[in-house]
Amino acid sequence: MTTTAVLDRGAIARTAIARDPFAWGLVADSVPEEPVRRRLATEFPEEGFVLTERPGGTAAGKGYRTWNLTLVRDGVPVAEGMHRLTPLWRKLVASLLGDGYRAAVAEATGRELGGCALEVRAVRYGAGSWIDPHTDRADKVVTQTWYFNEGWRSEWGGALRILRSPTADDVAAEVLPGLADSVLLVPSPDSWHTVMPVADVAEQDRRVLLVHFVSEERATW
Repeated sequence: MTTTAVLDRGAIARTAIARDPFAWGLVADSVPEEPVRRRLATEFPEEGFVLTERPGGTAAGKGYRTWNLTLVRDGVPVAEGMHRLTPLWRKLVASLLGDGYRAAVAEATGRELGGCALEVRAVRYGAGSWIDPHTDRADKVVTQTWYFNEGWRSEWGGALRILRSPTADDVAAEVLPGLADSVLLVPSPDSWHTVMPVADVAEQDRRVLLVHFVSEERATW
């Protein structure tokens, strides 16, 4: 299987970006072949994750509880994370590091990404995991998230909510984690979004591949 079979850059480039309440888009079929999507879900890494958490409702900033495995930092693959991946997952990460992927995201979002460093993490949300409403750091120029859950049920929680304000119930759109569904987000002062808590009844972790394009020149809005 070639690298290009893992990721359809054209599907990303053609993504329709909504402007209300901020710039974001649901990407269709960025992993084009269903057998590949199923394998990526089955082979999602299981070991090496580190818990990061902060209580909600404090002055320290957004609350969250997630398990993270860093795969790429400052555009460079991290050996400790990469060796946890199957060959198919390594091909997916290699696709993300290519100029074609960067160009596709730039075309979809209208953002200049040439000077940005890529950060990639695999993230697991177990029962009780969540992220409070937030807008992302100002140095994140574009974020893309993929979901690798088959048969996720709405009663399991874990939805990504696109918000009109910092209030979690002020919902413009909601995306449940699906099999290789993907979302593009363009951070701004108004790009409020949240991940709802995963319910205790959930029969699987919420499994996410998180990609950030980060620019040192965008330290503030």
